[in-house]
Amino acid sequence: MTAQDRASQRRESLVEAGFELFGALGYPNVSVKRICDFAGLTQRYFYESFDDRAALLGAVYTYCVDNARDATLTAAARVLDDADIGDGPIPGDLVPELASVTLRGFIDYLSADARRARIIMIEVVGVSPELEKLRLQAIHAWADLILSLATRDTEPTSDQRLASIGLVGALTQMLVDWQTAVAEPTEDGYDTDLFEIDAIHRVVTDMFIATYERSLAPE
Repeated sequence: MTAQDRASQRRESLVEAGFELFGALGYPNVSVKRICDFAGLTQRYFYESFDDRAALLGAVYTYCVDNARDATLTAAARVLDDADIGDGPIPGDLVPELASVTLRGFIDYLSADARRARIIMIEVVGVSPELEKLRLQAIHAWADLILSLATRDTEPTSDQRLASIGLVGALTQMLVDWQTAVAEPTEDGYDTDLFEIDAIHRVVTDMFIATYERSLAPE
């Protein structure tokens, strides 16, 4: 291995350690030393890759978001490939299946490991201006993905952009409450039955279909 390969491997080990610790214990409760001990590295190697803990959290967040996006696109591709519609507009009767399967891919990725939802939805919020910018970029990237599936090659209107951002916000809040209900089922009145994954999937799928029919469908 070259020196660059070893540095890359150390960075990956730190990202894995950050995922494990931030996801299980929360960002404020994890020190650089604890991360390095978990990764089996000295602090010198931490600062070789990251300026501080927030920079590592950003890398962990990006890792989780990228994998969530891959899971979402894979789910959408299954429906679109089976329908064999090419690059053309999505037939109206395909929208319910596309919404259900695509959202299931995203939700299943997050709910399969609550640490993913905790990092994406909770731990990254309000840490620093840089991470807030990264988080908002991700939100708009999810909105753009919705638009690309809904409008295909049609240039979206401002109302369609706002509708897609609103859908991302609605799903995000449901998953924030789900993660909180899982982590603190007896506190703050969180109802684990209300914030159950299948219920979230069902409700948000209905929301996406209704919003598509009212606001997102190409004219």
